[in-house]
Amino acid sequence: MTIARREFLLSLAAGGLAAMWSKRVATYPLGLPPGLQLWTVKDDLRRDTDGTLRELSRMGIRELELFELPPAPREFRKKCDDLGMSIVSGHFYLQALGKHETLDAAHALGLRYIIVVFPTLRSLKDKDISDMSVQELMPLYEKITLDDYRWNAEQFNSYGERLARDGFQLGYHNHAVDLKRLDEKTALDELIARTDPKLVVFEMDTGHVIHAGADPIAYLRRYPTRIQLLHLKDLVPGFHVSARIDTEDMDTNAELGAGVIDWRALFAVAGQGHIKHWLIEHEGTMADPPMKAVMQSLRYLASI
Repeated sequence: MTIARREFLLSLAAGGLAAMWSKRVATYPLGLPPGLQLWTVKDDLRRDTDGTLRELSRMGIRELELFELPPAPREFRKKCDDLGMSIVSGHFYLQALGKHETLDAAHALGLRYIIVVFPTLRSLKDKDISDMSVQELMPLYEKITLDDYRWNAEQFNSYGERLARDGFQLGYHNHAVDLKRLDEKTALDELIARTDPKLVVFEMDTGHVIHAGADPIAYLRRYPTRIQLLHLKDLVPGFHVSARIDTEDMDTNAELGAGVIDWRALFAVAGQGHIKHWLIEHEGTMADPPMKAVMQSLRYLASI
């Protein structure tokens, strides 16, 4: 077989696979490729990175979000690229955004979104809170104030402008603590109100919203252009309503379709907004092992 003929046949095969995958994506909500926050399978990744990535690709996952930087960003990206998966975003604490190594790694990984994963107390602005345990942080965060959130909003606007110059979009991922009412305002609403829409977008974690007793569908209606990424997470019925920072340790996560959220209603509203990516995330205790739970959630999403 000539090289030209071989390349022609390979191109036909690639085109066929692309067409097949395009049809498959269309079966998922909003016509978006299936995504996963890798925290869901963190233990599997640490035991067998290559095998876990291969299995995720085989399941049909096409977009990934990091919960930490891999030790060799370029090599990790190549593994994902070779398996047909792109790394669209990563989670970071605010203190990491000013470090050159963060941006170098983000470029190497091909990230489009740099997502701040947690609010920073103004009093801890010079401390790396990623090294602090939940037990250490909880008494401090019980005292979080609206002033803390206003200070965070200022930081997001400043970093958002700098990151945009480097080709990144800054985002913020909510936890249940962000749904606290402070001075008759919800902290998340205050963050959204005080950040520049051009510089800061939001990744709504549906599980954390319901854990705090709020309604993710109402938030999608209220902020159709500000919320551009979704964490798809659900809880089993009878969960405890709480806005503490340890909610993921309090109740059992449910595979999508087995919890309390009406996903069809949620996606109907999300489809009227500007959702660019959705990512499955299972966090904390579950009835099934992580990889099996991801597969079950994917099957449910394909069914709606």
